Amino acid sequence: MYEGFAVISGEISSDDNLNYITSVAKERYFEYKTAHHEWIDSVEKSKYRTALDTIRRDPSILKKIQGKFPNMRIKSVTEADEVYWAVSPKGAIGSDRALVDCHYDSPFSWFPTGGIVFYRVIIACNENNTVTTMFPDENILVKMNTKDFHGLDYNKDIHCVEGSIPEGKYRVLLKMHYMVIPPGSEGYELFVRKINVWWTVLSREMMRMSAKPKFWYEYIAAFIVNFCRIIYNYFYMVSILIFILLCILYKNIILKTLSLRRKN
Repeated sequence: MYEGFAVISGEISSDDNLNYITSVAKERYFEYKTAHHEWIDSVEKSKYRTALDTIRRDPSILKKIQGKFPNMRIKSVTEADEVYWAVSPKGAIGSDRALVDCHYDSPFSWFPTGGIVFYRVIIACNENNTVTTMFPDENILVKMNTKDFHGLDYNKDIHCVEGSIPEGKYRVLLKMHYMVIPPGSEGYELFVRKINVWWTVLSREMMRMSAKPKFWYEYIAAFIVNFCRIIYNYFYMVSILIFILLCILYKNIILKTLSLRRKN
């Protein structure tokens, strides 16, 4: 098991592939005014797909993860990998708010995993220095330029995205996923992989549908996405408030009971 927080930062080996990915992403996604995601496994075989696959296997990423999790096996989870055409945090609406407001990426922190960590690495394909990612628990602020990456525990590292993308500019990121597997936890591999990939696909499609709602069912989907995010993110605070409320109610009941006994 690892100790402490799981956030890492680093720089990939070369920016040649990233420059090419950025140029193709601009051609493919520039029409989108809300966040857009494309699954890398669904990209047709092409120079673009080859460049994406090369970044997945970049030795700098794998070395950095291995340094954070020594003596653990690292396995790529390609079916969750995506190209992300980012939304400006300042102008995010609908379910896009769930991508920038403080959030966990998934709700499975309490699930048994045998010590396996489902790990996300975010890579900047172009200049990103007007946007900041904050990890409040670790007190870490990250600004990403071309080649920079940071990684986080998909289930346990809360983070927030702040700032804005200037008019006429755009922000292209890659989101790559890995399982970090300690010895003896092989029996949990399929379970951890399945639930996290399932959640990634489900949440992404919900956000895609409700990012800029027009129809009543899209507004409902956007509400559900943001409501669930708020409930989960502040679950601990809500629990504490409920506990305090119960203590107050209990105290009042005891005081009233003692008062009635004195009168009798």
